[in-house]
Amino acid sequence: MVLAAYILLIAIVSLLTTRATPEIWGYYMVEEGGGFPITHWENVIGRSRSADINIPLTTVSNNHALLIRRDEDKWMVKDLGSQNGTKVNGYRLDPDKRYIISPGDQIDMGGVISTITPPSIEETRNNRFMRRLDKEPVAPWKILLAITIFQLLTIVQLVLGMGEEITASALLCIALLCVVMWAYVMFFHITGSRGFEMEMIAFFLSTINLAVTASSDPGSVVKEFIALLIGLALMIFMCFYMRDLNRTRKVKPVLIGLSIAALLINLIFGTAQYGATNWIRIGDNLSVQPSELVKLAFILIGAGTLEELYDRKNTVIYAAFSLFCLGCLALMSDFGTALIFFATYLVVSFLRSGDFSRFVLTGVAAGAMGLIVLKFKPYIASRFNAWGHVWEPEFMDDLGYQQTRTMSFGAGGGMLGLGAGNGSLKYIGASNTDLVFGFVMEEWGFIIAVLLVLCIATLSVFAVMHIVAGRSTFYTILACSAATMFLVQTMLNVFGAIDLFPLTGVTFPFVSTGGTSLLTSWAMLAYFKAADMRRNAGPAVGKEE
Repeated sequence: MVLAAYILLIAIVSLLTTRATPEIWGYYMVEEGGGFPITHWENVIGRSRSADINIPLTTVSNNHALLIRRDEDKWMVKDLGSQNGTKVNGYRLDPDKRYIISPGDQIDMGGVISTITPPSIEETRNNRFMRRLDKEPVAPWKILLAITIFQLLTIVQLVLGMGEEITASALLCIALLCVVMWAYVMFFHITGSRGFEMEMIAFFLSTINLAVTASSDPGSVVKEFIALLIGLALMIFMCFYMRDLNRTRKVKPVLIGLSIAALLINLIFGTAQYGATNWIRIGDNLSVQPSELVKLAFILIGAGTLEELYDRKNTVIYAAFSLFCLGCLALMSDFGTALIFFATYLVVSFLRSGDFSRFVLTGVAAGAMGLIVLKFKPYIASRFNAWGHVWEPEFMDDLGYQQTRTMSFGAGGGMLGLGAGNGSLKYIGASNTDLVFGFVMEEWGFIIAVLLVLCIATLSVFAVMHIVAGRSTFYTILACSAATMFLVQTMLNVFGAIDLFPLTGVTFPFVSTGGTSLLTSWAMLAYFKAADMRRNAGPAVGKEE
């Protein structure tokens, strides 16, 4: 327990105390109005107080134009359909087109003359100097060593706790995870990366995952480990791929098509499990949950640059895609995942529009639809009827059976736990997936179970903290959407297991047994990495950014 607390607290404190200093990319100089430092790659110019560059004159529209930094210090300007229009060097801009401009070009917005000037050589040097003063991410070596010791002790505990029941392949997978962890950190450290806290958290959570799987279903550990490797490889690929924003935007139509196909195949060929038809069986020993993979696409499709956020067509496409996903999940009776998708849609919609009233109205409409669903889906309604009453005789051995056992066995683990392999909750259905919080409480203790929740919360707080220094709204929305999915998923899993919320059948990110869930969790880490603007933070950000 002490070792786990040491590992996680170092990583958590480092993530929450390091910061990225916003750089000044240039100045927006307004005639007789002074200069505005440009600290974002994407900027809204307008009269609105929420505009990045605020010009409080009546001839300027609330959201008049976009100013976007391109590669090699070039700039792009686009009129947002303003009332008085935008001119560059006397040429009136077409609102449907974007124009490349250079420092010194004259920009006319409703009679307000302005231009862009680059920062001075001294300011450029100062920017670099200030970035060097930023607190460096914690060195990974102590955490790596601590996790390695934790993994070795886990192997010993499983052997002592399970005896002949534990398989050699399960123990080997935990040892191989240690090798993969060291290889990953050493390779990227050699290439110049310095920020590994997120990966350390993920490796630790994955160690718990393999231990839980080894304790409850030793024969599945190899599949779980393979899924982890695929997820790690996908995360690395996504980090490098998302460096090019234009390339990333172009893949959206492909992802929409693949997601629609995956959900339709799931509807046609899906297999029911725990009341939801959300699994595709491949042979006798392999199953895939397409909705988990669609999570990755759902976030990427919802993200957008400022230019895309002001494009009504883009907004309509995302709303229609979201409605399709929610409809498919409802037909599958997978309302836990539907709730995660919907919460993410609300956050993405708010980040795209900034309209809180629309956020509230959408939530109210969804609540009304939820009541209709309860009327026509008796299985879902029964879960709500048992909510808060699982200890009553009519529910204790029926709808409340899993939750009452989870709370009883979980409480039996105390603060320090009974030890890996020594629990009894593993003999209850879905103990290593939907009820994994209670599983960890029993075998690993209440303290570690709470630390796991704190890890997910830390990633989410980190995503919000780095909005200010974000390169683009695209990366900001990616990180905040991933944070929303992780948070809502964790809350549903934990609160459902202890009857603070109806049991919805969703997994705990990284920790629950399930290859598709683990793979998706690792891949989604790329969205957090893409928003990390600390110097040399990792593969998602180039050294010069």
